[in-house]
Amino acid sequence: MRHHIEEQLKEAVLQQPDLELLYRLAQQIPDDLTLWEALLHRLSPQDPRHPAVRAWVRRLSAQYR
Repeated sequence: MRHHIEEQLKEAVLQQPDLELLYRLAQQIPDDLTLWEALLHRLSPQDPRHPAVRAWVRRLSAQYR
């Protein structure tokens, strides 16, 4: 049940334009590459979180390959 609810929440957040909501959810589910990739694509390169998010995506990508 928890997994199902988490998936529904993730899909709802991914459909919203709220960047902060996406960032908070990615922090709550730190091993979800989909969330981190979506966050990386939405963040401005000037955002101070951009380098950390990019590094997180690289780390997760390496784990999944």
